Amino acid sequence: MRKDKSKKNISSFRWVVLSCFMFVALLSQLSWLTFAPITSEVVKLFNVSPFEVSLLSLVWPLVFVILAIPVGIFIDKKGFKISVGIGAMLLAIFSIFRIFSTIPNYNYFILLISQTGAAISQPFIFGSITKIAINWFSEKDQGLATGLGTIGLFIGMMLALAATPFLYLSFGITNMLIIYAFISCIGTFFFIFFAKERKVQTIIDTTSTFTLKNLWELSKLKGFIIIEFEFFVVVGGFTAIMTWLEQILSSLHKITIDQAGIIGGLMIIGGIIGSIVIPIISDKVNKIKPFILLDLAIGTFAIFLIGSIDSFILLAFIFFIGGFFLMSALPLVLEMSSRLSGLGMEGRASSLLWFFSQVGSVFLIAIVDPIYSIWGSYYYSILLIVILWLIAFLLFFSMKEISRSIKT
Repeated sequence: MRKDKSKKNISSFRWVVLSCFMFVALLSQLSWLTFAPITSEVVKLFNVSPFEVSLLSLVWPLVFVILAIPVGIFIDKKGFKISVGIGAMLLAIFSIFRIFSTIPNYNYFILLISQTGAAISQPFIFGSITKIAINWFSEKDQGLATGLGTIGLFIGMMLALAATPFLYLSFGITNMLIIYAFISCIGTFFFIFFAKERKVQTIIDTTSTFTLKNLWELSKLKGFIIIEFEFFVVVGGFTAIMTWLEQILSSLHKITIDQAGIIGGLMIIGGIIGSIVIPIISDKVNKIKPFILLDLAIGTFAIFLIGSIDSFILLAFIFFIGGFFLMSALPLVLEMSSRLSGLGMEGRASSLLWFFSQVGSVFLIAIVDPIYSIWGSYYYSILLIVILWLIAFLLFFSMKEISRSIKT
């Protein structure tokens, strides 16, 4: 009876751990995209160019590229509790520092330094998603757990895109940053005091020795190379769209700041729903590849339509559908990567993928403005991303289905 009760407690507490992680993941994305939906206003307040405002978001993938692999090794050695805890504290500290970029005067340098410090948190958080799923959840529920873990990222994006314009217009930028700093401190408190590591899985993980040489060996696997490319172009392209969303919609369709926030928020809401529904169906039919292909196909087509539709209502609908399918591919691909990498290497494998996603983000965020300068329209930046996604679809089509059975 005692053993059954213990299992029941573990089953219940896993949702507490996952909820705490989702809160911190939310805060990470909220900090990352804080200034993207109010780019034009930040340009005026801080007297900087649109590209300098984009650096406030671009610095996140830049920092991630540097730290992803060593942090991934750290996660597998120390566990997600310490790793995510470090990330949460960094978010809280630098969210407070951001306030002083507006007091007593607007200081872009302080803001950029604060964003850079907060960006250090991201690899500690992103690299722990699959680690928590493997650590606390049974094999049949790991797809759902990974999907729910990524939902925290999506909710943070949604709040940044939808809530930031509202808070800025209602309270001003200083009070908006104070609100975000307060929420970050609360999230840090909850994770540190309520999240726990499951010791049985930790013992398994720490028996695995995995070096940088093993990372290279992993990257030489055909399937993993394709997944790396997927993260480079798909996650990188999505990040570029989110970073430049307000500028793109304003330039192409005369969409206002608050309308752009609603459209971006609906895309994330679609992604949240899709990240619950699609992984559940995938778990039930025990298939991953067909759903990823479906997600990529519909998501790519939806993004392609952005450049040719002017109606606010139609754009909102297209972004919702695009988010539903495109963003639901993320937990499925992360789960597939954990199957390829093997037990005890989930943190390093996912960190390697996030590394490529951030390299792609740096490249695609940075190239949007030069393409606009050369051709005079953001449509061509969207077209480049669509072409890269079509290539990713074709490459993924050649992959074999990955079994959900873990080989030890």
